[in-house]
Amino acid sequence: MKTLHVHIGTHKTATTSIQVFCCENEKALEQQGYCYPEMPFQYSGISKARNGHFLIGKIMDREEELLGKEEQNFREGMQIINECFQKFDHIVLSDEGIWLSMDYNRRDLWERIKKEAEEKGFAVHVIVYLKRQDKYLQSVWNQRIKAKRRIRETFEEFMETIQLPLWLDYYQKLERMAAVIGKENITVKRFEPACFAGGNIYEDFLQTLGLSLTEEYKVSSSIRNQGLYGNIIEIKRILNDLPAIQDEKIQNFMKERLVECSGFSAKNYPCAVLSKEETADFLDKYRIGNRKIAEEYLCEEDRDLFDETIEDLPKWEKNNPYMLDDVIRFVGAMGMELYEEQKKTKEELRKIEKQNYIIHPFRAVRKLINGRIRKF
Repeated sequence: MKTLHVHIGTHKTATTSIQVFCCENEKALEQQGYCYPEMPFQYSGISKARNGHFLIGKIMDREEELLGKEEQNFREGMQIINECFQKFDHIVLSDEGIWLSMDYNRRDLWERIKKEAEEKGFAVHVIVYLKRQDKYLQSVWNQRIKAKRRIRETFEEFMETIQLPLWLDYYQKLERMAAVIGKENITVKRFEPACFAGGNIYEDFLQTLGLSLTEEYKVSSSIRNQGLYGNIIEIKRILNDLPAIQDEKIQNFMKERLVECSGFSAKNYPCAVLSKEETADFLDKYRIGNRKIAEEYLCEEDRDLFDETIEDLPKWEKNNPYMLDDVIRFVGAMGMELYEEQKKTKEELRKIEKQNYIIHPFRAVRKLINGRIRKF
């Protein structure tokens, strides 16, 4: 049966890597009867690789949501899917925002998709990667500070602003989804490298589609969307208050330098956002629901959903003795990069001047003569 595979994240579970992999291997997927369609819609700050964003994407005009335009995009997107089904048996969509949006601004999403499936005669298969709740929440906060230019909230402030059950009660979220599309149509995967089929996320994801990672597929070796660590994320949080960082180019320049420093900071000051005791108390709230997921969705009895090992690391403190070192390192990285940019600019100017001498030999001779005359 023709199947629409919807990969819904969650955030910070290698979704960017999976999306880019699917784009880079479009032809290889098509040879297997799978299509990862490129959608024509544009959303501010959203990569084109997130081809499932039209299912939930907001379109704003002067802070007002354009519901009519959003509905138009949804209808056009589903029409494109129906056209793709004329050529392929499997369509793959991906967007990590669906995991949260289905309980906020798109609460009827699964009902709408189910209706489309019943009318057009295709099945719906949902793929969701789950990360241990404490790691998931910290990753989302880290990404907000790293990527957004006006966010200055501390981790504690961030936790106070979100609805934790809607974000972190994975079992209840899956049950709400299953009530519409059926539990048998949901594939739950642990986002733990030790559990990945073949030892990597690409093989693991392909397996959920019924495919294998063969030599036809290209795997990019670059690390995508690398997070920041400890003191470095705090430096970025403070920088977010500067008006100049609202410029996207400045923002990206700063992030690149911070990423350069992050590894050094992690090595010199291993730390955690929560203490070991705080983490244990936090995880206790979700242990029962997680075990139900392992039993009902993974068919594993009497087993925890995640590795419950908690690293014995000190809780990050702002007045730690390594902060000054990291600030100096960041300033140094900025200075060295600016020096390299200046060096390249000077070299390019020399090449231009040299070309001018070649193109305009009489100007060069005149300049030489004038220089000698001045000596007299």
